[in-house]
Amino acid sequence: MTGRGTADRKCFGQICTVARALDVIGDRWTLLILRELLGGPARFFELQAGLVGIAKNLLTERLRRLEGDGLVRRVSTTNTTLYTVTDAGAATRPIIEALGMWGGKAPKLGPLEHDRSIRSVAVALHTFLTRAGDALPPDRIVVELAVDDEPLEIVLGPQTRVTARTSAEPDARVATTKPAMTDYLHGRAFDKRAWPLVSGDKAARAALLRAMTVFF
Repeated sequence: MTGRGTADRKCFGQICTVARALDVIGDRWTLLILRELLGGPARFFELQAGLVGIAKNLLTERLRRLEGDGLVRRVSTTNTTLYTVTDAGAATRPIIEALGMWGGKAPKLGPLEHDRSIRSVAVALHTFLTRAGDALPPDRIVVELAVDDEPLEIVLGPQTRVTARTSAEPDARVATTKPAMTDYLHGRAFDKRAWPLVSGDKAARAALLRAMTVFF
């Protein structure tokens, strides 16, 4: 970037609102940190594990900057500290989801070397399910989906959302594997047998699969 900024960053210095947005979230790793936190609150080491290749000191610096800009906040509990998005940080979701949809068709500039983190899976699945329209149930249904034992809480209905966390009282628990999830998110063949019911209501599982199959 060029132009004036604060002591620890450079900015474009343009009136253009696109440039102003990039002044805040345009640095390398910043959007991916927000992607992780849109998937659910996370500890520092969980963020580092999901952002393969980021240096510890750089993650620390980016989190401090995002806190200073009001997009991220820290929540201290008895045993740990969690990072989570603020309302302003949550407002970046449409930007990140739109980038994800575009990125699915973008040219690949190198090999894909790393697994998706469970939080990035949550954001991607949220992107798909919130666009399922009439395939979503009229009433609230909660499904806990275990992706190779990593949990997602999926709320279907008027306020559909996907969060990387264990669900307290889901209507159903469903299991799948990372390869099956990758096939789904990449638009490959969708095999319902790869998403078996573990416990709970068969109709809840059916509601989830019905919403997912809108894209196939």
